[in-house]
Amino acid sequence: MIKGAVAARYAQALFDVARDNNRIAETENELRGFMRLLDESRDLQQVLYNPQVPVELKKEIVREAFGKELSGTTLNFLCLVLDRRREVYLKGIADHFIALANETRNIIEAEVTSALELSVVHKVNLMQVLSRMTGKELRIRYQVDPDIIGGLVVRLGDRIIDGSIKRQLERLKDSIRETKVG
Repeated sequence: MIKGAVAARYAQALFDVARDNNRIAETENELRGFMRLLDESRDLQQVLYNPQVPVELKKEIVREAFGKELSGTTLNFLCLVLDRRREVYLKGIADHFIALANETRNIIEAEVTSALELSVVHKVNLMQVLSRMTGKELRIRYQVDPDIIGGLVVRLGDRIIDGSIKRQLERLKDSIRETKVG
């Protein structure tokens, strides 16, 4: 089974339990918090992702470190993932769960990359345009990347809209290469 399919199945199972218990938002917040801490802690990564570390020790560490912050459902789910040796799928599971939660609430996550910081007015206008385009509420994360030279790159879920000057220059260069002279 491919990596995305494994993560999707686990995420769907957790989502079903969270929905049945009316705890989608709580579970989503717990997963986001857990993944943020996992991303920030090299030590935790080295323990959880190391196949040499016994599963029982991994579970004990997770229970000790997160037992007071996580609900029983989320904690038990993480232990199940560890029992099944699926810890390499944790990020994918969290991403899929968040996507399912967003779909339920008619929300789409977007990422907007610009060469310069966008003004508040530009951000509001862009949010309105993207919301009309998708018919959904948006959660937008903005980032600055001077390498795109100008314009915007927008990621809406799985779609990418590349309106950057860098991409336009690449297309122009490609068309010049393809043009036959004489």
